[in-house]
Amino acid sequence: MTEDKQQSFSERPLSRREYREQLARQQRQAGNDQPAADETPVEPAPNIGRQQFADEQKQLTAEQKTAVLKRKLNIAIIILLAAIIAVYLILFFVG
Repeated sequence: MTEDKQQSFSERPLSRREYREQLARQQRQAGNDQPAADETPVEPAPNIGRQQFADEQKQLTAEQKTAVLKRKLNIAIIILLAAIIAVYLILFFVG
């Protein structure tokens, strides 16, 4: 193994952005100053605080839980209506 590969195993994993920047630097050092055709400029993410991000995740989770509960309630209502209709039909034809 080369020294670069051994060093990369001991370091923390690179994000996609860092990896692309590293590739761009290597290409420039090799004499290719033009960026690759498939490379697009990466814009920084908007700065939001950890608390705001956590609040958004909690809100999203609450909305997802609400949707699941609505679906379960609808299924329960449909099953109860079907059971009531079945009981009336049985009483009508048997009685």
